[in-house]
Formats: sequence, C-alpha cells, structure tokens
Amino acid sequence: MNMTVEKIFTMMFLLFFLTGCKTMMATNQQPYIDVKLIGVWSGEFLETGGLLKRWTQIRNADGSYTVDFSFTGPNGESTYFTESGRWWVEKGLFHEISLPDMKFPDKYRYSFKEKDCVWFDLTESDGFAEESGSYLFRECLIADSPPVIINNPI
Repeated sequence: MNMTVEKIFTMMFLLFFLTGCKTMMATNQQPYIDVKLIGVWSGEFLETGGLLKRWTQIRNADGSYTVDFSFTGPNGESTYFTESGRWWVEKGLFHEISLPDMKFPDKYRYSFKEKDCVWFDLTESDGFAEESGSYLFRECLIADSPPVIINNPI
C-alpha cells in the first residue's frame, strides 16, 4: 500500500513539475516590451560601398516607433526619410516591422555591452534567415521617451 501512495505522490509531483515547465516556456514565448529599449536612440552603420546610414529612433512603451534616417553616399549626396511601425521582443529576439510596408518583421539578437548602448545583430529579414554579423550595429540612448499608458497588448 505504501508503494501505491509513493507512486501517486511521485506522479502528482511530476505532473505539477511538467505543468510548471510548460507555463514557463509559454511565458518566455509571449511578445513583450523590453523597457531597456524605450527611449530616443541614435545609431549609424557604414556599408562596404561607402554609404553611411545614420538614424535617430524613438521607441515608445506602447510598442510603436518612429525613425528618421539620413543616408550619405561616398560622393556626399544625402537622402532623408522617416519610417514608423511596431516593435517588440519575442523568443529572446528584437522584432521590428515598418507598417504598412513590410509583411514580416526584421529580427535581431540584441545585447547591452556598454552603458546606454545596445548592439543589434540581424538574424532574419523579409522572412529569410541572415548570416550572423551581416548587419551588426550599435545604438546609444540620447534621451528618455515620455511614459505611455499601455492599453493594447502587442
């Protein structure tokens, strides 16, 4: 009789343990806003051909963003444009999608290697995998953005 009670206890323990693991895995996969990424950020990237991309991006707490770009070619000619869309973190990757232009979000690994700066490494663009290091850049925080009340989930 003791063996049956022990088996039942063991089965119940395993059931609770596995249910907890499943809940933790599901939580890690839910989209969320990483508060460390909220604010006004500045970055730049020099392409192999000499095109210098500079930008200032505002990431809001509600998951929206606006970015002002300046592209300067090797001849000194510049182009300016603005983009806006949604951003979030899911499965450990930063996601960003320009609306209504993009069908699939760009996905990046990101890490904070220095105070107030974040490094991004593109892993997927247009729904296709990218080679690690093919588009690696840094953004640094230049101002906090005003707090926003979040009403709608991502």
